[in-house]
Amino acid sequence: MVERARTSLVPPRLASIPKEEDALEYSSRSLVYALDGRRLLRAWGSPARPWVLAVEPDGGRWRVDAWGAGPRAAREAARTWFSLADPLEEFYRATRNEPVLRGTDRSFRGLRLPRDANLYESLLHAIVGQQLSVAAANAIRQRLLARLGRPLRADGLEVPCVPSPARVARAGPSGLRSLGMSAAKSRALVAVAGRAMDGRPAADALRRIPLPAARESLEALPGVGRWTAENVLLRGAGRRDVFVGGDLAVRVALDRFRAVPRSAPEAAARAWADARYPGWGSYATLYLWRKLVSDRFADRTG
Repeated sequence: MVERARTSLVPPRLASIPKEEDALEYSSRSLVYALDGRRLLRAWGSPARPWVLAVEPDGGRWRVDAWGAGPRAAREAARTWFSLADPLEEFYRATRNEPVLRGTDRSFRGLRLPRDANLYESLLHAIVGQQLSVAAANAIRQRLLARLGRPLRADGLEVPCVPSPARVARAGPSGLRSLGMSAAKSRALVAVAGRAMDGRPAADALRRIPLPAARESLEALPGVGRWTAENVLLRGAGRRDVFVGGDLAVRVALDRFRAVPRSAPEAAARAWADARYPGWGSYATLYLWRKLVSDRFADRTG
């Protein structure tokens, strides 16, 4: 049995751990809630050697547990997972001067960019989700995890884990196609798995270089276009400056909230983000997603 390491950290004032019913941004990832609904467990670490990270509120601190890593690595992973280094106050100042997201600093207070454990995981999720509804993509992800993944166990719970690059490579395009993926996506995932086994690409490098260069680096991978690259830079590299202007939900949100009509070119949506949220495009994307879902839920229950 893997031993547990227990530690804690003091989060920034503007930070929150999502409750199970509010975990919109985490729902398709490799995580599980404990029975009390407070503790959130997730697979973390390298694609080949994952371990389990758990976080829960504990007064003014967050309790952090790890199975397979030490206290220092666990604290750093928790900070990365919830993007605790991002100066969220700066983004909130921008929302107060902009009509679409005005008020979200109160309604979604403390919501931070949720990170993936590594770029390979982000690429896998993004490629599977290309040109599919959320429900269809999640169904394929579940089959992928059930067939090729090896869940981790911690604290009496089973924690899902994306299949290692080696297992994806061994399955090959035909094995992936049997899970409901297209031939193009299957080939792309096998190619991404091969690069991941060589340690490519590296999140740190993609976080430091200019955004166009980072995007082009990912778009050079098989099956990766602009939408996929931007999602990976947002979730895998944790960049704050990535506005996913080609995302359907983003365009629907901008139209619904009377900022940019859906009939307008994608460049108009990107111009809106550049003007309103320079350097904070990732958070503008995140908060538009959350506001759209929240408003639709209110419409159904109102």
